[in-house]
Amino acid sequence: MPVTAPNPFDEDTPLDRPSPEGGNPFQEDEGEGKRDPMGSDAKRRGTLEKIAGLSPFWKGGKSLLGVRGAPEKRRGRRKSEDVSLLSLGRKKEGGEEEGGGPGGGVKRLSFLWLGGGGGGAGNRSRRESMVEVLPERNEVIREPEKTREPLSVLEILHLIQHRELRSADQHIIELEAECDGDSSPGTLKSPGRQAKDVTLLYEALMKEMWAVVDESLNNKGKHLKLDEVIGVIQQEEAREGPPGTKNMRANWVKAVGRSVEQRLKSNLEGKMGSLPSQATRVKRVVLEDLTTIKNYLVCSYPRDFEVFRIYHSAYHRRISDWLSAAAQRNLETNDIYFILDWNSNIYCRDVLSRPEISSLINPSDLEPLLSSETRKMLEQQYVSLVQQRASQRLEEELKLEQERWKQEFKNDDLSNFSGRVIQIMKPHVDRAPLINEEFGMMMADTCLSCFSDFLHSFHKTVEQFYSEQNGLADTTDAFICRVINIVNCCPTFREFASRMAQLAKTHGAELLHESEGSLDGITGLGTQGMCDLVLHDMKPFSRKVLGRRWLNSSDACDGMTSILADSSNALRKLSQGPYQATVSELHRKVMLELVRPLIQGKLSCTATKTRRKVASKLREESRQLGQMFSKLESPQSTLEQVIPRLTEILTLEDTASIQMEVAMLVSDFPDFRKRHLSSLLDVRGLWDPSARQQILGVLHDLESADCLLPCRGTPGFFSDIAITRDTHCINVSFSRASQFGRRTLSHLSRRGRVTTSQTGSVLRPGEEDTQL
Repeated sequence: MPVTAPNPFDEDTPLDRPSPEGGNPFQEDEGEGKRDPMGSDAKRRGTLEKIAGLSPFWKGGKSLLGVRGAPEKRRGRRKSEDVSLLSLGRKKEGGEEEGGGPGGGVKRLSFLWLGGGGGGAGNRSRRESMVEVLPERNEVIREPEKTREPLSVLEILHLIQHRELRSADQHIIELEAECDGDSSPGTLKSPGRQAKDVTLLYEALMKEMWAVVDESLNNKGKHLKLDEVIGVIQQEEAREGPPGTKNMRANWVKAVGRSVEQRLKSNLEGKMGSLPSQATRVKRVVLEDLTTIKNYLVCSYPRDFEVFRIYHSAYHRRISDWLSAAAQRNLETNDIYFILDWNSNIYCRDVLSRPEISSLINPSDLEPLLSSETRKMLEQQYVSLVQQRASQRLEEELKLEQERWKQEFKNDDLSNFSGRVIQIMKPHVDRAPLINEEFGMMMADTCLSCFSDFLHSFHKTVEQFYSEQNGLADTTDAFICRVINIVNCCPTFREFASRMAQLAKTHGAELLHESEGSLDGITGLGTQGMCDLVLHDMKPFSRKVLGRRWLNSSDACDGMTSILADSSNALRKLSQGPYQATVSELHRKVMLELVRPLIQGKLSCTATKTRRKVASKLREESRQLGQMFSKLESPQSTLEQVIPRLTEILTLEDTASIQMEVAMLVSDFPDFRKRHLSSLLDVRGLWDPSARQQILGVLHDLESADCLLPCRGTPGFFSDIAITRDTHCINVSFSRASQFGRRTLSHLSRRGRVTTSQTGSVLRPGEEDTQL
């Protein structure tokens, strides 16, 4: 018969298993109040709650049995010294702290002790009877989740050093919240210490962030930690309230500026070289970096960062600072112009307009590299240096040329004096307008002023040269070569002065007038010198004009033509302007050699036959000389009409016809006066007062209407013909006088002239009697 196990809850049945303390574990110790029977529901529930509190199925303050556990007590933030101990591998006294969960710090009890030792099936059955039978659940048993602990200051610093910047910034935000009083009650706080820790952590955080920014500029690719920097900036901007001193976006912009400054400084410091070579290195670095930013960094940053604009603005400011610092040095003219050119042209052309980056740049949004005050200071300094050195160099060149005139010259020895002089000022005049229009005007005005002073000195030097060479016949060839070299400078100088006057709108007209006056004087001296040499050689032949044997000989005209042909080779060496001026003047003076003897009364021909013979001879020689000057391309075409007009007046018998010829002559040569016409009438023997008054009256009428008289010729021809005697006419009517009386007066007049010529003048050797 089976043995029935005794009921452990029966008061009459004693327990076989002793309690661990030596007594019944379900009875209270002695001294305590008597408790309810174990079989009651209250006793059973209390035991289950206690057991449930020790259950390994605890999760979040609630067991699988549905009994609420004790509330968790939150632990405080470890201090920095605790983390330092941990970093050295040592534990804090009291052992390692346990994780969260109910009853933190107390080891959980296991149900295994209920099934171990002192009992067999009977005991197990008794234990099982102690627990209410619960329905089985198919819930998955999960491991308890650990609550994230707040990190210490050194742990946050450890994250920063390993560039876990976004996580470190989050912990700094929590620490700052605790510092501001947002931490849970019961936490031990030190507000001053924590505020200092927050400040130091932010400094360390931003130091690493900006180090990443520096490295990203030097890398030719995407930086792995750049996203951490961007995340911190966005995380800080997402916080509520004003940014204050932790405005990460503004600090990032400053960090970009420092990175760019260090980048440029590393390429300039400790490297010798001129300012253009330094600028070349700066240009190369800027182009390389901006291209890298476009290809890599623009893709790494969000669009709202405008990373290319920020970087380019930083480079623009640093280049501006470098250029402004260079402008404060003691610079030469070339360096000053280089800085001005970089500010106005080179930077825009070689940097901003490069196709690699030009699409991302708007030049109108950028400030000039140099301020207006610095630019004007440099411009004024440049102009002053140019004026001082140009004046000095022009004076030196003039002295060298003056010494060169004293040396022996060959016919083909041409000087480059004009080129050397212009090259002193031309580069400055050409380059200045490229900076700006105002600077170009200032430079042109300054150079034109220096050039006007130089031309004035040049004119005085040329006058001195001609005065020293007067009468030196043995140096004719060298003298001609020097004159050609001097005169050939004038067209080049005139063109250069005119160009500068167009740019120098302030005093350009006045300075140009002074310069042209000096150039006209130099050209006039050269023209006069060349003509005097030709006329000197022509003198033996020109004296024979209208001489005693002149009508029957062609020696005078042939000799004059031969001299002109021989002089043409030397004349052709002149520049175009001086050549035309010289040939024109020579043409005028040669024609004067024909006209002067006729007007001055060297020839007296009262007979009609003689007048016609003289007129024919004069026309023939005038034609031959005109052909010669036509070959020389003389611009004085009106001079070919002077001899035909005079010979018509000489041969015509009709008063009206003579009056018409006089009018035509005056229209071509406005300086033809009454004394010239009166002398010509004396030569032809026209003594009739009525006819003379009618002919002379034409000049009177034309002089009174001078404003209406068209001037087709060049003035200054007849004004060079001096009348050496006065014609005295009796103011009586000769119309009733007899033919005998008129012949008598004419004969007396001729005898008077012959007597004066015999007593008042002596023929020189080789000079002929020109009285016909």
